[in-house]
Amino acid sequence: MKTGKLTNEQLSSIVLSRLPKLSENTLVGADIGADCAWINMGDRLMVISSDPITAGGMQSGTLTVHVSCNDIAACGVRPSGILIDIVAPSSATEDDISEIVSQASREAEKLGVDIVGGHTEVSDSVNTFVVISTAFGIVDKNHPIPRGKARAGDKLIQTKRCAIEGSYIAATEHRTKLTAKVSSEYIEEAASYNSLISVVNEGSAAGSLVASSEEKNDHGYYYGAASLMHDITEGGVLGAAYEMAHYSGLGVNVFEDNIPISEASKQICSALDIDPYRLISSGSLLIASSEPDRVIEAIKNAGVDACVIGEFTDASEGFKITDKDGRFIEMDPPSADEIYRI
Repeated sequence: MKTGKLTNEQLSSIVLSRLPKLSENTLVGADIGADCAWINMGDRLMVISSDPITAGGMQSGTLTVHVSCNDIAACGVRPSGILIDIVAPSSATEDDISEIVSQASREAEKLGVDIVGGHTEVSDSVNTFVVISTAFGIVDKNHPIPRGKARAGDKLIQTKRCAIEGSYIAATEHRTKLTAKVSSEYIEEAASYNSLISVVNEGSAAGSLVASSEEKNDHGYYYGAASLMHDITEGGVLGAAYEMAHYSGLGVNVFEDNIPISEASKQICSALDIDPYRLISSGSLLIASSEPDRVIEAIKNAGVDACVIGEFTDASEGFKITDKDGRFIEMDPPSADEIYRI
């Protein structure tokens, strides 16, 4: 099998189709495009998500906290706790493991998230660090929740810019491949992108807005102004947009010229011959909303840039990219992330 995430078809046929029926306490469970589960806890709701870091190398401690906390934030909830499993290769030293733990501890403290448990081992089954984190957040039932799916006509909003995490990994783990092709200034800029990898601020800001209609769902919860949010992880901005549309039973049109990207990321991706729009980008959040102005204003008030990069359409219109010349290009479904081509 190919390295990276399973295709949507593989995920559906060999994983999701074999899962047992959910209990009535699980309001939202596993599905394509659904990164978090929502659990009914009586007068409160728990949102929980798990994610691995497999290509982070010695930056895995920094990345692991953000990758799962970002999933919680993509539900409009501020994460409160995290569990971390570390599987180290036999070539690792005690100092290497300590460094991974120190990184995770530093990032968790910045976010105000407790590390409440996990597991650590050395295994011949891996040749690089594999770090898995499970994050959770708990909110009262009066907290607005996303509709869970985008609607035709919703605008697609992106925060910050694309290729953040991939550029950071390239600049820190693959610097020698860049030094003759990319200026030291751009490499150093990308190496600082770990400061951008969290989407907790923009996710919680957008998620706190109740829809102007004050409409409630079948469980009596107010819908949020954000219909659906999804952080940009493996597969990049195009993969995330495709997943959101597929999960919602819609089409999507992404305007390539609107996708924000830094010059440093452009230079790095060009030097490595990889597609920045298909490159992992923890630190950037996609949001579907029929109230884009309200959502963007709330995000900017939280100190984060955001803009509209596309819109959701009827399913019959399919998955499209409008290129810089205004031509429609069919959008391929998500596949292995560009990070694995470095």
